[in-house]
Amino acid sequence: MSKDQIKEFYEQADEYCCFIAENVISADTIPSVMELLMKLYISVMKLPETEPETIASLSEITEAVPIRFAEQIPTTYWEIFDPYADKDPVCGDLTEDLSDIAADLRNGMKEYEAGRFGNAVFEWKFGLNNHWGQHIVDALRALHAARSR
Repeated sequence: MSKDQIKEFYEQADEYCCFIAENVISADTIPSVMELLMKLYISVMKLPETEPETIASLSEITEAVPIRFAEQIPTTYWEIFDPYADKDPVCGDLTEDLSDIAADLRNGMKEYEAGRFGNAVFEWKFGLNNHWGQHIVDALRALHAARSR
């Protein structure tokens, strides 16, 4: 497992978390958010599949990142949750998408900062496959629509 590759992903995750915490999501910042999300998705796919090195403590819950949107940016949207199931559309929320992505990334970042690189990669890959990966895909579609309005 390449520590340089893991460090690069950590830095991208940190850049994303800082950006969404420090900026208002507006017509001007949507392209940057989309670029950060796409970089995260591409980079995490390149990380190796791994098992955790240690059992992490579940007592610490990552706080939600407050996301601020400009008034003209809608935060709710409609989507088909599972494109392979014949189900009705569901309501999605960009605030939840962007915040959940950051929270999941921060779980892996804490492991990285503690020097548990295998745990960090496991957190990021597990989250990609089971939670925040879907949020990225959903957020990109909604942000693209908002940008194109």
